[in-house]
Amino acid sequence: MEPATSRWSSEAATTAAGYGGHRPAAGGGLIACNQSVHGHEELPDVHNCVMAYTLLDHSWTPYHQTVCGFIHPVVVTATMITNCLVCAVLLRPSMRSPTSTLLVAMAFSDTLTGLLPTPCYVMFYGFGLYEDWVPFNWCLPYLYFTEHLPTVFHTASVWLTVALAAQRYIHVCHPGIGKRVCTVPNMLRAIAVVYALAVLIHLPRLLETRVDHVRVASLLEPGMACCDFTYIIRHSL
Repeated sequence: MEPATSRWSSEAATTAAGYGGHRPAAGGGLIACNQSVHGHEELPDVHNCVMAYTLLDHSWTPYHQTVCGFIHPVVVTATMITNCLVCAVLLRPSMRSPTSTLLVAMAFSDTLTGLLPTPCYVMFYGFGLYEDWVPFNWCLPYLYFTEHLPTVFHTASVWLTVALAAQRYIHVCHPGIGKRVCTVPNMLRAIAVVYALAVLIHLPRLLETRVDHVRVASLLEPGMACCDFTYIIRHSL
C-alpha cells in the first residue's frame, strides 16, 4: 500500500480538480464532512470528503461477513419465494379486491427491499472482497443497491401499510364511504402516489454523491484501481 501522505495528496488534487483547480472560499454554501479513514482526519480546508472507500471503514463488525454474505441471501430467497406465492394467490381473479391490491404492492416492496442488496453482498462479503478498496465500477452500484434504493422501497412498504390500515378503517367504520372510495382503481392510484413520494423524498440522497476516480495501491492486489466517494453537503445559510 502506498504511503498515507502520497495518497492523501493525490486525493487533495482530485478535490481541487473538481473545482477547476480552485477550492471554494471559506464561508460558502458548502461545509466539510467530519470523517476519518484509518485514523487520518480529513484534509483541512477541503469542502468535500474525498477518501478511498472500503467497507471496513463503515460500521464494520465481525458479523458483517456472515450475516450479509451468507444469512442474508438465504433469508431473501425464502422471502422472495413466499411473497411470489402470496402474489400468485392474491392476483387470481376471484381474490382481487382493494385489500389484496395493497397486499401485493407491500409484498413487492418488501421483496425488493431485501433483494436489491443481495448481489453486492454476495459479491463483496460472500467472496471476501470487502477487505480491499471498492473498485471504481462498483462504487455507485454498491451505494445505490445497498443503501438508497432499498430505503426507497422500505419507505414505500411502510406507507402502504399505513394505507392498508386507513382502507380497513374506512371499510369497517364507514362502510358506505368505503364502497365508493376504496375501490381497486383508487388503490392503484394510492400505490402510484406512495411510490412517487418515496422516490421524491429520497431523491436528494440519490444525488448527493459524486464519484471521482483515483488510483491507490490495492490492499490485496497491488495495482488495482479503487474509487473514492465525495459527499457534497449543502446547508442553507
